[in-house]
Amino acid sequence: MALKYQIGVDAGGTHSTAIAYDMDGKEIGRAEGGPGQINTNYELGIKNISDTVNELLDKIDGDCMRVLAGIAGLSVVGNAPEVAATISSRINNLPTRAITDSLLALYSGLEGDDGALVIAGTGSVYNGLQNGHLIAVGGYGNILGDEGSGYAIARAAMQSALLSWDKREDNALIPMFTKLFGVDHMDECNAKFYKMTNPEIAGMAVHVAQLADEGSDDAIKVIKEQAHLLARDIIIGLDRYEDPKPMKIALTGSVLANNEMMRGLIEDEVKNKYPDAIFSISNGENARGVIFDKSKDYRYFTNHEDR
Repeated sequence: MALKYQIGVDAGGTHSTAIAYDMDGKEIGRAEGGPGQINTNYELGIKNISDTVNELLDKIDGDCMRVLAGIAGLSVVGNAPEVAATISSRINNLPTRAITDSLLALYSGLEGDDGALVIAGTGSVYNGLQNGHLIAVGGYGNILGDEGSGYAIARAAMQSALLSWDKREDNALIPMFTKLFGVDHMDECNAKFYKMTNPEIAGMAVHVAQLADEGSDDAIKVIKEQAHLLARDIIIGLDRYEDPKPMKIALTGSVLANNEMMRGLIEDEVKNKYPDAIFSISNGENARGVIFDKSKDYRYFTNHEDR
């Protein structure tokens, strides 16, 4: 009897990961490919996703039953059925479903249950699921949102340091930034900050967290403020559930996985209103969301592009 398996694809802005699982959920193979984000370059994203899946298919002797692709930028492009059909036409017309990368993460983090997944890395977003309905809070990008993210922490720390510099007050964040930027004075950091990419800025959050762990009141204040804002978003999401509310909350992303102080502050504030909230750390292997997807909306179209 031929091996039956399924493939989950996590297609992000830097790379695509396709993982095959047998029908019991055991990983049996994986492949890595180029960026799968489709709102910046649709054709390249689709090609990278398809190439990655085909590479994985070539590695496994068996029958692939379905492919679930979680794709960055899908919410911007829209028309998920058409995207799924296009990918299907390039991977031997296998039954394929296209969803957002955040929904794939939600399936993986909650392991098929109702509840919420809170992501805080470079950016941040709350995604909740109840009876098949999605609830999103935040996720508006670094200008309008991303509260509690690495970017927001670094930006708030920079603002704190600049304000103290203007007042000529002591602030432990000032020497932190001058050292990171390799300059003598805080007012030289501003121009360098604006030349950094969002991930580069977010990467400085770890230094703020380290200062906070060492007892710096200035850094602790930044962490507390950002933890409060992300806890606020979680509470807003929980408020929007219908009773009885699912209380499972999975946390993922570098900020939440690695910053124990921030995670504790968030959990305490949420539990102050929702004492039954159950928090866990997701392992971040989002492709495994295919194991828990209950949808039957998988598409395959022969000769889809031959029109």
